[in-house]
Amino acid sequence: MDNKKNIRLTIAGKTLSKGKHLYDFRLGKDFFDLFQNTEVLDSELTVAVQIEIAAERKLDISVKIEGYVVLLCDRCLERLSMPVSFYGELDEEETEECRNDHTGQLDLTQYAYDNVCLGIPIQRVHGSEKDCDPEMLRIWKDNNIK
Repeated sequence: MDNKKNIRLTIAGKTLSKGKHLYDFRLGKDFFDLFQNTEVLDSELTVAVQIEIAAERKLDISVKIEGYVVLLCDRCLERLSMPVSFYGELDEEETEECRNDHTGQLDLTQYAYDNVCLGIPIQRVHGSEKDCDPEMLRIWKDNNIK
């Protein structure tokens, strides 16, 4: 099992033999900077990739993403840690999109980014108003009452 900290999730696909192969990646803020995503202030994500090769060029790929991203709370504008949990198995079309026949690499970067972003709620708020910045809540409530 390879453990990599990088901003791209690439695997040398041409060199893989038949059988099961496991890869772990850790994604931080640099990963989101690659996509010019300014909403994610920080992150600590672990991506586990399992590739099973049963026949020539037939790949079964599964991806599990766990961890958290740090965003701003929509209510008080303070930092907010949002949990992220995703599991997916790539279908044939997704596998082809990730495969580069010229280099022989599998690039799961876009796949991981898309699924993390889809897992972030539209409304991003602390679980309770008690966790929000009381001064910002006061200002917000004063301005909304008028």
